[in-house]
Amino acid sequence: MLTIYILALDIVIFTIYNNELCVVFSKVNWKNSIGYTIPGWIVAKWYDLEQNFDDILKRKTWITWVYKEQLYTFWNPSRDPRWHVVAVCYYALVSVDSFLTKVDFTKVDILKYSDLENLNILYDHKSIIDYAKQRLEWKLEYTNIAKEILPKHFKMSSLQKVYEIITGKAYDKRNFQKKIFSLNIISETWELDRTSNRPAKLYKFDDEKLKIIEQNSMV
Repeated sequence: MLTIYILALDIVIFTIYNNELCVVFSKVNWKNSIGYTIPGWIVAKWYDLEQNFDDILKRKTWITWVYKEQLYTFWNPSRDPRWHVVAVCYYALVSVDSFLTKVDFTKVDILKYSDLENLNILYDHKSIIDYAKQRLEWKLEYTNIAKEILPKHFKMSSLQKVYEIITGKAYDKRNFQKKIFSLNIISETWELDRTSNRPAKLYKFDDEKLKIIEQNSMV
């Protein structure tokens, strides 16, 4: 018996908005109600996965560039009640400044990760998002991936906030700073953030590309 598969590419897009970890969704009509899916589409022939990713991202969100990483291939025959869809999944990170200037809000909704349990997330997309969230947490432990969410220059408190939002943990300020400095991944810009009455030092990541940190854990 010949089995026909449909190959799709789905994307979990994370950003931090209003101090919350958020996910980008496409909103669809589903059985007389509103449902949410992560952006995705059928893989086009004669194009590689990177090209398919870029095309789907732009068509579905109007974002033209993000940090992306292949996540996993989901192939359970029952994941989509219509067809047997095999999905190559990615997760992507985008800073909120970049997100707000590029995204087309007629195409997508941005929803808090903490609210997803109460929403009608279709297919197995909630499981895919949870898997991507776990991967992101692991990446924080041994890479400088936080640079993909922060602006180019940032306060130490902003860096700590990113870790706390993604992991759901609170970190002691002094211990966090001591650990971060020991990793030699950031440096001072010798500039100050003057948006408050107490100017704060601004920092930057030393490496523009993703860097593996040769220690057990960042925090």
